[in-house]
Amino acid sequence: MTATPRTVSLFALALSTTLSLGLTAQTHTLRGGVEDVRNTQNQFYLDCTSIPIVSSTINLNLWTNTDATMQVKNVGTAQAPVLQVDSIAATPKIFDMGNLRFGEAKTWEVNAPVGAFAMVFVDFPWNTGFRPYGAMGSWVLGPAPVSFRSGFSGAGNQFQFQFTMPNLPQYTGLELVGQALVVDGGTWALSNPDCRVVGN
Repeated sequence: MTATPRTVSLFALALSTTLSLGLTAQTHTLRGGVEDVRNTQNQFYLDCTSIPIVSSTINLNLWTNTDATMQVKNVGTAQAPVLQVDSIAATPKIFDMGNLRFGEAKTWEVNAPVGAFAMVFVDFPWNTGFRPYGAMGSWVLGPAPVSFRSGFSGAGNQFQFQFTMPNLPQYTGLELVGQALVVDGGTWALSNPDCRVVGN
């Protein structure tokens, strides 16, 4: 089974509709990694975003560079979120972005059950935010990301594609962040964010 423009359009519309609904639950599911702020003590952010994360009960130093699923509350504002981590557990990474090296074909991967439909979106880190959608996870890209690739997961429980970064030296050092949506039957899941810097 292959994705068609109509299929992609329908899923994009469904995503847009779902993301516009929002949920009011206090605690929200978030997939991603914990990164520490360099040259600081006990300051952290969600990997590939500018969103601060804090916890009074969990030593986040022990969770840096670990793929995880967290239960969080936004103790900031909708415009300037600060995420309090109430629980955290190591989980396999769903989305792995390929390197953005000029002229090199790199493989991007979405880990999903065979037959699941996956959509990959990309955006800039300065557009990232926090929009929770219950067990589905949390959307951390901006409100208008680029729909980059889509297709069905195959052998090895992966949707894979290759992308060759065009030779555009003016974009050296530019960072891109991506996130995937996985639809497996009636189950929808938002992946961890992942990011890469454009370069040689």
